[in-house]
Amino acid sequence: MSCPDCFRGSIHTHAEPTGKIETVHGIKTYVAGGSDSSRSQSTIIYLPDAFSLKLVNNKILADKYASATGCRVLFPDVVLNGGMPASVLHGVEYIMEGGLTITNALPKAWTILTLLPNAIPFMIWGHPKNQYSTILKYARDVRASLPPGGKLGVCGFCWGAWPATKLCAETTTEGGNERLIDAQFNGHPSYIIKEPTIVADSIKAFKTPYASAIAEKDFQFNAEVAAKTEAQLRESVGSKGDGENGYVYEFRVYKDATHGFCVKAREEDMQNYHDAAKHAAEWFNKYLN
Repeated sequence: MSCPDCFRGSIHTHAEPTGKIETVHGIKTYVAGGSDSSRSQSTIIYLPDAFSLKLVNNKILADKYASATGCRVLFPDVVLNGGMPASVLHGVEYIMEGGLTITNALPKAWTILTLLPNAIPFMIWGHPKNQYSTILKYARDVRASLPPGGKLGVCGFCWGAWPATKLCAETTTEGGNERLIDAQFNGHPSYIIKEPTIVADSIKAFKTPYASAIAEKDFQFNAEVAAKTEAQLRESVGSKGDGENGYVYEFRVYKDATHGFCVKAREEDMQNYHDAAKHAAEWFNKYLN
């Protein structure tokens, strides 16, 4: 998560948020969709990137999922300090682009200094493991409040992919035996690359349908790493992920995509952005509705 690519990208203006902020199970939450129970009784928990509610892109994507699936989408405020300010995107883009010259060295150095008050606390305390107990309790509370026939999905991006993966191995109650999550989708995951068995361990627990949208040119979890992860997973569970032995999983690589494309895609990567959103909607429609 320390790579600058996690803090780069575009602020989207192609849509305006249509959801609303509510307090759900004691946590500030952006609530999207769910007004038409005839479409779906299920809920998706949206676990964001490092910018969380402070970046409009996350709200727009939550709305997009709600519209495409009919599910209620809950986007809780669980990132450290409510997430990184959206202004950080502009600062990091400026620092990383154009190289270093005599004329821009001082302005870039000043920009770095202005980013440190937000970056340093996040680098030290921002790992999702520090928020995981809160996320787990929230997910269990949401599960317990579902209407009859309702299922629970989770999606996670960058920062959020780690807890979204971990939740697949959890039960509806502490010490219980029923799975908490019915389907998982993540995009350009961070952190999980440092735990080689996390994906296999999470999937094996309850055979939860698991999908991941991979950026071909990601700085860490790229096409090569995804192939290795899938190979390890096949060996671990003895299945190709196509339903064999009850396992369903896929790692879809998006050509030329860079880290953050599911949420913060630049103009040249918007086709991959829309394709990944369609991928997630199809996944959730298949396993939640």
